[in-house]
Amino acid sequence: MSQNTLKVHDLNEDAEFDENGVEAFDEKALSEEEPSDNDLAEEELLSQGATQRVLDATQLYLGEIGYSPLLTAEEEVYFARRALRGDVASRRRMIES
Repeated sequence: MSQNTLKVHDLNEDAEFDENGVEAFDEKALSEEEPSDNDLAEEELLSQGATQRVLDATQLYLGEIGYSPLLTAEEEVYFARRALRGDVASRRRMIES
């Protein structure tokens, strides 16, 4: 049966809706409506808030990594070898640097 074919039951429902003052609407027309200025402003504020949170997290991360000095190439090899042998302090030093 095609989608355009109406059933008697569908017609009865439509008549019942009309009797009770319920108006039919087109879902496609609702989804294609232009967003209002208020909707656009709200969406922009939400977007700015998300951007601000990302920037804050990035700034926190960059601030944290700046507290510990970087290892030189020689130190990295030294601590890596010790960490492989089970030295927990050397492993921690590599992680934190």
